[in-house]
Amino acid sequence: MKKSYTILAIIAFIVIVVYIALPKKQFAENVFPLGEGATVSAYDDNSDGGSSVVQFKALDSLTQFQCVLGENEKKSAWCGLVFDFDPKGEKKFHNWTNVDTLHLDLEVSGTDEINLKVWAYDPDVTDMANPGSYRLLLKEVPVKPGRNKVDLPFEQLYVPDFWYDNLGVKRSLNRRHHESIARVEISAGWKQPHGKNFVLNVRA
Repeated sequence: MKKSYTILAIIAFIVIVVYIALPKKQFAENVFPLGEGATVSAYDDNSDGGSSVVQFKALDSLTQFQCVLGENEKKSAWCGLVFDFDPKGEKKFHNWTNVDTLHLDLEVSGTDEINLKVWAYDPDVTDMANPGSYRLLLKEVPVKPGRNKVDLPFEQLYVPDFWYDNLGVKRSLNRRHHESIARVEISAGWKQPHGKNFVLNVRA
């Protein structure tokens, strides 16, 4: 019996050593700095009659963004940053099939939450002329004032119900299409107060 225990202990030890020795494979992609052909821009609600105010500056290793949502709380308001991998609509998407983590290096003030949105080309749904028809992968990310280094597992992003409803897409069409990422968007959280300055600096 003692001999059997010894053999089992040796096998367990070998398994542990082999597991530790295996190469650790982790796939991740930084949203910033920009790759070749990609652009970064800011948006607001002014073209839809809103009154949000945005200030934006893009440098090689730093994107500076701040926004004050329109003060009329009865009116929807929005603003944000977009990192666009395919600004010319040439289907030059990023292949994130093996990406498991998004790393974000942010400086934040004026909010305790941001919305991270990843837009993927879906051949069953996407109309290249309609940016809203890209498949939306969303995650609400809590943040604190100052520097935030966020490691976000890709599996935490989800397709919100309103995306299916707005486009009339069947919920059975739920494949996320990691291989065809068109853009990444960062905006204020759902409960961002109107009239309050929100600052977001994205570092390389």
